[in-house]
Amino acid sequence: MSSHTHTTLDFGKEVMALVAWAAQECEWQQSGELSVSRYVKAYFWLADQSDLTSAVLRELGHIIEPDLNPVDRFRMVSVMVGGMFEKPPAIWQEVPRLIRQLLDADGLTPTEWFREFEEIHPYRDGNGRAGALLFNRLSNTYAPKDLEFPPNLWEDPRR
Repeated sequence: MSSHTHTTLDFGKEVMALVAWAAQECEWQQSGELSVSRYVKAYFWLADQSDLTSAVLRELGHIIEPDLNPVDRFRMVSVMVGGMFEKPPAIWQEVPRLIRQLLDADGLTPTEWFREFEEIHPYRDGNGRAGALLFNRLSNTYAPKDLEFPPNLWEDPRR
């Protein structure tokens, strides 16, 4: 087998691992089968971003749920989250400030960062999927073969 064939097979295995991970996360989030392709696109897009900024987070939410998350702002509506959180998500007027605060925070573990992000809930939809990508990026497990599911901090029975 040539080295090109071996490389192609390795790439194919990595892509399949990514798609399987994305499909499982989308199933848990009950986002539908079509969301898997947007989620994979978001994975590759986020991999190309050098820094996490408010603009990057807005674009990430837009890629994941383009019909619900505008690229130029975070949510501007109240959201309900199936009773998973100890406190309700942030009121929408506070989201930009809370995201800036989170991005500026030092010393948070990936799990702590993930918890804060999810409790802010900056998007109308796609928060869990975005959070899973960000958790892996911050955990240095962003390679398709290394992807992990974030901790089930709220004991979601779907996970």
